[in-house]
Amino acid sequence: MKMRRNFRLAALICTAVLVVAAGIYYYITALKVEPEQLIRETIQSALQARGYRYTVTADFNIAGKKQTWIKVKGERTSADAHFKGMILGTPVEIYQTGTRSYTLDPVSNKWIILEGTDLDRQQLYMAEIDPLSNFRFKGIDSPRLVGTEKVGRRKCWVVEFRSRKVESKVLDMYWKNVTYRFWVDKRGRILRKAMATAENKNSPGTFLSLIVEFQDFNKRIDINPPQ
Repeated sequence: MKMRRNFRLAALICTAVLVVAAGIYYYITALKVEPEQLIRETIQSALQARGYRYTVTADFNIAGKKQTWIKVKGERTSADAHFKGMILGTPVEIYQTGTRSYTLDPVSNKWIILEGTDLDRQQLYMAEIDPLSNFRFKGIDSPRLVGTEKVGRRKCWVVEFRSRKVESKVLDMYWKNVTYRFWVDKRGRILRKAMATAENKNSPGTFLSLIVEFQDFNKRIDINPPQ
């Protein structure tokens, strides 16, 4: 009888220890998030990815009136890129393979092929062809964890921050008061969604909202330009 009581007591103690350990682990991994470190790790991991798929939506708000600038879907690898959608109401589709670009003419529906053209280096269509370029920055200001949300079925931390200097020439030249938000998957700390909001430097009352959603980081992606 006494042995049985001792066994039950030992079992209760073990259970209590496991519960406490689980609570501590949850606190460390889920609650105690260092926002700046999370931001740096997440963007570094995204930039080092072999490839990914994405959607980009960018809107202007001009004196309270919304105007869609970009709405595209794309895919990118370390060497090639492709996107398709609408830019300012005009259909567009572009492939970039090495230094050759393919642009679909919306009027003739024929492909225009240009040799020796690197859209990345020329910073043409950067928001559409290289969406991570909008989230390269020097210095992180006022990082904070603002909550948790789901992106699709994924539970994500939501972190917000500013940057004194951004590497995107478009954002740096025309926009100010840029604020970023990242939705970071709790499992694997993967960037699922990113948003930048800003105010136009030369047109007070004009605001930008740029949202990018990411999928398939480091999965095999084949980009096949038209033949």
